[in-house]
Amino acid sequence: MSSVSPSEASYHAIIRADPDNLIVFWSDGAARLFGHSEEQALGQSLELIIPEHLRAAHRKAYSAAMGDSAFKESTLDIPVLLADGQVREHAIRIVALRDAFDVAVGALAIFTSDGRTGITP
Repeated sequence: MSSVSPSEASYHAIIRADPDNLIVFWSDGAARLFGHSEEQALGQSLELIIPEHLRAAHRKAYSAAMGDSAFKESTLDIPVLLADGQVREHAIRIVALRDAFDVAVGALAIFTSDGRTGITP
């Protein structure tokens, strides 16, 4: 496993989704990285940025993470779908969000515009 650190010019795309996989927060960095405005993204499924061939696996993994209180976070490199149809790989940290009673309230995804972790799913 090898990693490449992000450059000083890198930025972060931050997305928050609810337990039903719907986007409820879309940062300026997300608009810049993915090419969708906040208005276009809010209320949409996370599948907006998931390549079609990975959507079924994403739905299964997201549902499992929301139902499994043992899942806390993961860091890896994943392919993402951009608004212009390109697919690019980006480093991501995914954090499950849970309330004081361990009930899933969604997930937070932090993408780095460049750099890789060397970890793939």
